[in-house]
Amino acid sequence: MVSRVIYRPFEKDDFSALASILKDTWHTYVPNQEYNALEAACDLVHSLEISSFSQVVLVDDVPCGIVLARAEGDRLPHAKECHAAMDAFLERMHKLEPKATDEYLSFLEAEQRVNSRLLEQSGLARASQITLLAVSGTARGLGIGSVLLDAATSYVTSRGAKGLYLYTDTDCSWKFYERRGLKRAAMYRANREERHVLPREMYLYGMDLSA
Repeated sequence: MVSRVIYRPFEKDDFSALASILKDTWHTYVPNQEYNALEAACDLVHSLEISSFSQVVLVDDVPCGIVLARAEGDRLPHAKECHAAMDAFLERMHKLEPKATDEYLSFLEAEQRVNSRLLEQSGLARASQITLLAVSGTARGLGIGSVLLDAATSYVTSRGAKGLYLYTDTDCSWKFYERRGLKRAAMYRANREERHVLPREMYLYGMDLSA
């Protein structure tokens, strides 16, 4: 049976299904599943906060993937409400798992520090950014990730971008980006003390859109 596939911008009703994809992919370390769901929701709402473009794929009316991006100079329409939502999620997380929440906040701080260093090293500070790309395990291998990436690339190109970049690491499928023509522009290897917080290696991948 042929599935019905639709691509459209993010809608608020997509949030729970998309957060569940992030939970299953990256938030599985704490036995408390309610906490893991909240941590994934934090990640999604943060990505929405810093994005101006969205594209969601629905397979048989179920959200199965998302890409988020922003072009330089874009207004961020969801910033205020997303910031408030993240504060609410963090409060609930801390009530459930105080230690895990502190570790998550330590990760966010360390990630931001490393990402800033990677961006400075890459020379792509004025490029546009893909802020999130995620596809559910059930929908992988169907070419959905490539379509979502192309949609984000087309958007930032239409806004006059000459380049784009994204962050990824050894906990992600970074080879996918190489197959799609992105080049590794900077890398950071966590030291022994950082490895309880950060992935083993963190990368910034970029693409020249000026050609």
